[in-house]
Amino acid sequence: MNKYLLSLLLLLGVLSFTSVAQQLSFKRYAGHYSYLWQDQQGNQQALEFSLLNYPHKLTKFIQFRPEQAQQYVQNQLKPQLKQIDPRQARVQLNQNRGELSVQLQGNDPKLIKQLAEQLNQQIDQHYQDYLSQHYFVEHRGVDGVLGIMPDHNRFAKESAEYLFSWLNASLQALADKQSDPRAVTNYLLGFVQSIPYHALRSKDQLRGAGYLTPIQVLRNNIGDCDSKTTLIASALKTLFPRMQLAIVYVPNHALLALRLPAQNNDHTINIMGANWVVAEPTGPALYPLGKAAPSSLQFIRSGMFTYQRMDWTAPAFKKES
Repeated sequence: MNKYLLSLLLLLGVLSFTSVAQQLSFKRYAGHYSYLWQDQQGNQQALEFSLLNYPHKLTKFIQFRPEQAQQYVQNQLKPQLKQIDPRQARVQLNQNRGELSVQLQGNDPKLIKQLAEQLNQQIDQHYQDYLSQHYFVEHRGVDGVLGIMPDHNRFAKESAEYLFSWLNASLQALADKQSDPRAVTNYLLGFVQSIPYHALRSKDQLRGAGYLTPIQVLRNNIGDCDSKTTLIASALKTLFPRMQLAIVYVPNHALLALRLPAQNNDHTINIMGANWVVAEPTGPALYPLGKAAPSSLQFIRSGMFTYQRMDWTAPAFKKES
């Protein structure tokens, strides 16, 4: 009964590019933020908004360490182990090199089998509880290996209502184009791509999958591929609740897919039998909607990708006049 030696999925998002996003200025003071950047057409764009009253849990993300998860499971399991009559079964809980194991000994094979099944279920439940409490999910990569990564879907959902000020400021900057999904997406892409890129890895290469939450990306003015992709997914789902969105995972990278009609030379990805338009939020490459890094497109064409749909209900968003 070995639990849980799982790989940590690192999404680094290193892209090749020619045209580069340029952030000209970033200021923050007491929850108020000011950005100045150069968009895909070389025009200067300015934006001011507030980030206020968000819960602390949306500004903190710890790295996944198997030994901490196993210690949590072990602590939660102790009350159940104490309920086992030592005259019927002897139980030993072991940790060794990233593995948690339970050994059972007794004279009644039927009872030992029953106890083993119960403990297996309890271990699985406690482990899932640990992942949920710390915003982790299991994810099987394109190589078939089961790993751990941030719960991007949940972070996007729970962050959405705290992004309203940013979204309203963005819509006001778009004027009469604020109802056009493509125009809004391109504006948000340019803004997010201009936020400085960083791989977000700690000295031991484990920083939860190199991840900052949507609130942290805006507040800290830094992000990597899945951090920025989650931010823009949260924004678009909030502004266009009926739009179908998915985060796409290729080896060492994440990008976005939108269920929109393809135009001109848009690059697409086949999800659930339909063509979705790709978007590359990472930066510093200035890719508009429908364009992506050659490495991303190569993986997509080769079928080397997985995806996670944004399947949550968006909060009620009110546009400010």
